[in-house]
Amino acid sequence: MKIRKIMRDSAYNEFLRDPIYYKLVENIEKLGDRIFDVNRLVNLRAYMEGFTFYTSGRYRSVPVDILPRLLSSDLFSSLSKYLTARSYVLNRFIREVYEERSIPIPDWIVKTNFHFRPEMMGFSPPKGIYTHVYGADIVRVNGMLHILEDNLRIPSGIGYSYAVFEQVYNSAPELRDGYDVIEPTGLEYLYEILRYVSGSKDPVIAILSDGNYNSAYFEHKFISDRLGIILVEPSDIKVEGSEVVVKTLDQGEVHVDVIYRRIDDLDFITPGLMRAYLRGSVVIANAPGTGIADDKASFVWVPYLAQRYGIKLEGVVQPLTLCLYERENLEKVINSPRGYVIKKREGYGGIGLIIVKDDDVSVMKEMLKEYEHFIAQEILEFDTVTSVVQDYLYETYADFRFFVYYDKVATAVLSRVATLGSRVTNNSSGGMVKPVWITR
Repeated sequence: MKIRKIMRDSAYNEFLRDPIYYKLVENIEKLGDRIFDVNRLVNLRAYMEGFTFYTSGRYRSVPVDILPRLLSSDLFSSLSKYLTARSYVLNRFIREVYEERSIPIPDWIVKTNFHFRPEMMGFSPPKGIYTHVYGADIVRVNGMLHILEDNLRIPSGIGYSYAVFEQVYNSAPELRDGYDVIEPTGLEYLYEILRYVSGSKDPVIAILSDGNYNSAYFEHKFISDRLGIILVEPSDIKVEGSEVVVKTLDQGEVHVDVIYRRIDDLDFITPGLMRAYLRGSVVIANAPGTGIADDKASFVWVPYLAQRYGIKLEGVVQPLTLCLYERENLEKVINSPRGYVIKKREGYGGIGLIIVKDDDVSVMKEMLKEYEHFIAQEILEFDTVTSVVQDYLYETYADFRFFVYYDKVATAVLSRVATLGSRVTNNSSGGMVKPVWITR
């Protein structure tokens, strides 16, 4: 098996252009066709362990591509500085809006955001932290890192990152030959930040899920099991006076200090919880209202905000992104739609994302009808990777999702792989996941 021959020496294939992969390519070629048997075994084990994603009314296995992506520890260190700085910028922006009652970007962006919480105005969360967990979507273009999106409401993926790392690391030791791979970290950072904002040395922490029909329920349970925190659903939460309690199977009702939420709409599904939070009876992470920084229209303004707060963002490129509320920008996209990815401001998981491959009249009509709810981002020719798909090797598009716990960046990184012929990498769009190895 010659990967170079199969991939035809692609100029954009990360496996072929980055020297860090040379030994991995040799290891893959030594395995030969056994690589496909190992890939099937890993996928079978993952499925048997519940490695699933709920979408379109059913559970589907999350396909695993066992060929890892590699990052040097030096590159990871450099990127970590950028991501930590960006986390500070986003947290500072949210604080300026709510605590300082000042909107430093066009106020229509904040006021028309579905996740803007007016009741947070004047409220200061514990330790001044709104964004306990932050997920950043990164791609490489000609080897240079570019950031595509900020995820601050309920970013997911850390559990999937751990699971796929462990499955491949243990099942395919031959791939590791010649590499010193750093073990994944991240969940301990999650626990540390939740304990810090609780103000207690030994807080009671619950992870709030809406049950096994949540698309990422596998991850909710994974985090609960690994950290030993209580997994609860809305019906398990009760507000009694100045105390928030949760119902457990083994201990009955117990007081809870911190709720790590993995769902929105707290007002509707957990009556009284928001009031209890504002009274200081419980900590909620991420804080309600962080969605104003999750907004893709706010993304446009992050470089300006960094400058405003005197925080340097270096080493990662933010691609050209246009708010279509501005007539000049709208005309640019109308005149050249195939040069942009069009996204709904509140979209997530691939929902509301459109890559216009031709003159799609229906897409343009929807965008023109509600143009203030869309942004357009330049299409990037981001690097491809080599992936195992059934019994063949293919060239596919893939991104990275990094996880930041306020001021610490997890070495547990997820790479999401698009289906063949697509650039959309989200799990809900049917893609695979790869392990990411950070090497010393």
